[in-house]
Order: sequence, then structure tokens, then C-alpha cells
Amino acid sequence: MHQPRLVRSRVMNMVFLLLTMGGTASAGSLAVDSSQALHCDTLVHAYTLQFYDTAWKATLEANWLVDGGYVPARFTDGTTTLDSVGVRYKGNSSYTLAGNSPKKPFKIKFNAFRTQTYYGAKVLNFSNVIGDPSFLREKISYDIASRFLPSPRSSFATLSVDTRLVGLYTQVEDVDKTMLKRWYATATGNLYKAGDDGASLAWLGATGTLYSDSGTYELKTNETANDWTGFVNFADFLNNASDSVFCADHPKFLDADNVTKELAFNMVFSNFDSYTGSGRNYYLYQTATGPMHILPWDLNLSFGAYGNGWDVINQDLLTVSNLADRPLNRRVLGCLPLRYRYLDRVRTMILGAASTDSVNAHVARLAPVIRPFVAADSNKFYSTAAFETNLTANFRNTSGVILGLEAFSKARNAKLLAQVDAYLPAGYVGVKSASHASKTVKVRRQGGAFVLGAALEDAHVLVATIDGRKLGELRLQAGRESTLASLPHGIVVLKIRTASAIQTLVLNNL
Repeated sequence: MHQPRLVRSRVMNMVFLLLTMGGTASAGSLAVDSSQALHCDTLVHAYTLQFYDTAWKATLEANWLVDGGYVPARFTDGTTTLDSVGVRYKGNSSYTLAGNSPKKPFKIKFNAFRTQTYYGAKVLNFSNVIGDPSFLREKISYDIASRFLPSPRSSFATLSVDTRLVGLYTQVEDVDKTMLKRWYATATGNLYKAGDDGASLAWLGATGTLYSDSGTYELKTNETANDWTGFVNFADFLNNASDSVFCADHPKFLDADNVTKELAFNMVFSNFDSYTGSGRNYYLYQTATGPMHILPWDLNLSFGAYGNGWDVINQDLLTVSNLADRPLNRRVLGCLPLRYRYLDRVRTMILGAASTDSVNAHVARLAPVIRPFVAADSNKFYSTAAFETNLTANFRNTSGVILGLEAFSKARNAKLLAQVDAYLPAGYVGVKSASHASKTVKVRRQGGAFVLGAALEDAHVLVATIDGRKLGELRLQAGRESTLASLPHGIVVLKIRTASAIQTLVLNNL
């Protein structure tokens, strides 16, 4: 089979140069993030591993069984070479379901044996896209989640061992301090990872070791201090506070904006291999001031690919069967203001970044990038025809039906919108912070153009596609109308910022 040309680090080096051009950053400006080059998704990255241990496969398998360490290897992208990186297999079902296939999920730790990084990254994860004929579930889900939540970046890469191509992978940023620093002013808090057997956030007792030694949670930062006091306080409040106290005092213990968005995201994408469903695949980050945040992880079975007893199209937003075992979900739904905020987050997502138009825009942009690499992947778990089908329509094999990206989005969003309309009070407009309130800009259509009405203040307008790609920007002068002409065909998003308000408008330019 003809092999597609692999895009190597020459392109990444060009991206890095573009990122760093312009001289020394002035005081107060953002530092250059060289890892951004790793997550460019307009190309497919290509890496080769060469193991020093001839029995590397058996060693990796043995290490996976006992959750062991890393195997040393030589890593290269064709230009940059690192002689000593650590490699191990990762994952749970994605590993076991791969069976005898060489296309196992990998984790590469660049500083396992030496103090070094690769474009600023200490670790990269490589998902083998098992359970996903479309190859796009995880990538699109992370991209959309990042519009609402602290989320890892992702892109695509091929992995080879020696001269043999293993296959096409989803490359995912590790959830660590490097990632947290992109989302939080300081990243000094505790980061916890849910265990592979699920972590319900149930009350285990008032002693930190009951949680740290349970195997249910793993502390990923501040390991030397090993202080679980904040986690215990959170679990105590979550499980033992009365309903009235929880509803009144929750801002001290959890970030309601973050938590309601995460729970809404899981429902919108029927991402049930998560806290909502299996109890797996999430991180908790407790800031230095105390409130707990929840972060998504391992989204390869989103878009309804994880059934396991869940009705992924019709699942109700409020009637959830496992609430007795999911105290975070139960308490949010039991507190009326939080329940309404959660429902409003669902509505915001399905009318915007998680709309079917948005999903289709992501597919239209990303599928051409990976199409030749999918065809060349002789170890993929589904055929090339299945890839093409599953971008839009359901794919059926001997194991059942895997919902198509577009088909799922249309069906699920229609059900959710009907539920939200039924559950939210008439006229509910959502939670607005002070920075998002007050003055607004009116828009009207005039011929083939849109006209922005006169604002009371000068405003900056960012114009973007529904999937977040920037199209342009303009300045509005106070008291003057402005005409938007030559907008692309389709859904266009305007983010209008003044000194006292932020407004988002969705224009249907069809």
C-alpha cells in the first residue's frame, strides 16, 4: 500500500520559529509555549522508537500487568533525537481490547531517565482509537470541551518501532503541572487522578490515608507533602453536609461553574466512561484556595461509544440511575440553582460549540488531514470504509452498532433540547457574572450583510467559526453602527467585548 508522506519535525521547527519570532517578550507578556507546536492539528506528526531491549514487547506487557515502570528507548521525529526516553503501555480497556494487535496505547515520558523535555512537554500519550472507526471522537471532544473546561490539547501522530509503522494515534497532552499552568494563575494545588476501577467520591472516613491507600485516587502533584486534608474536607462536605448547607456553602468546596460544565459535557456527548457513568477517566484539581475542579480525560468513547447499559440517545438529564453512587452528580441535581445552571450549560453547548453544525465543521476540517494515514494504517481496528461511514452514519459490525458522529449529534441534541425546555423554568436566562452583564449589541440582517447596532461603549469584536477558528476581528466605535459583509457561508460566532460586558452572538449565515 502506498504510504502517505509523514510530516516530521521540519514543520514543527517552522511552527516553533514562528512562535518565537519577534524578539524578547516584554514585561507582563505571555511566555512562549513551545509545546503548542506539538498540538498543531493541520498535520500528522511522525515519531519512531528504537528499543535497546530486544525483548521490549514482553517487557512492556509485563510492566503493564503490575503497573510497572518505563522501558528506555531512542526517540526521533526525523530531526530531533532523544536517546533516553521512557516508554510504557497505557490504558485499561483500550489495552486489553487490542488483544494481540501491536497497536497498543503508549505513554512516552521524556524525562524518565534524563532531565529533558520535547518541545516543553515531559509526557505525551498516544491513544489507539479502539472503539472508534471515525478516528475523531477523542480529538473533537477535547476541542469542544476546551471551550468550557480545562482540557488537554490533542492532535494526530503515527508511531513506528524501528522501521515498522505501528499505526495512526491520537496524541494527547498529559494532565500535569505544565498543562495546569495554561489554565490557572498558579498551579500549586493538588491534582488527583481517578483510579481505573472507578472513583465515586464516596465518604471513606476522616483520615487521608483511607483515600491515598485505597487505590481509588492517585495524588499527581505535591507528592512529597502528601497532604490529603483538603480532599478529606471536600469529601466530607460533599457526602455529609445537609441539603441546605450544601446549597448555601458549596462555593467554599467546589467550583460550581466548572462542575456543572463537566457534568453537562458528559451528558451532551453521552461520555459515560467518566465520572457520570463508570466513575473512571477524570482528574480533580483542588486550587490553593480550596474549591475542587473536575477535568475530563480519555474521551475516546464519547459520542455514545460507551453503552454498558446506558441509553446513549435518550438518557434523561435528571433521572440518572446511579445517583446513589455518584454524590457529586446527586448533590448538583439536588440543589435547585445548580441544577438549573447544569441544564443551562447543556443548552449552551448544544446550541453552540457542541451543535451538529459545529461537529460537522470539525469533521470537515480534520478528516482530510488524517484520511491518507487511516488508509495506510494496516493495524487499525476497522476498515477504511468504516472510517468514512462513521464520520456521519452508524457503523454495524459483529459487536453491535457504533454511532456515527453526525447521526449521534443530531439525535442526542434533539432529545436534550426537548428535556431542557421541559425542565428549565420559562424565561430562564442562565447565570451571568458581573463581567458578562449589562450592555448588549443588537444585530439585524440587511440584504446580504449583518449590521451591528450602535453600542454605548467602544467594543472589540472577534469573528470565528462555530468550532472556534478565528476568521477576523474589528473595532466598534461607541454610537456608530458597523456592517459585517463577506462572512463565510454557515454558522458564524461573534464575541463582543466592551469594558463592562462580554456578549456572544451566533449568526446563521445560510
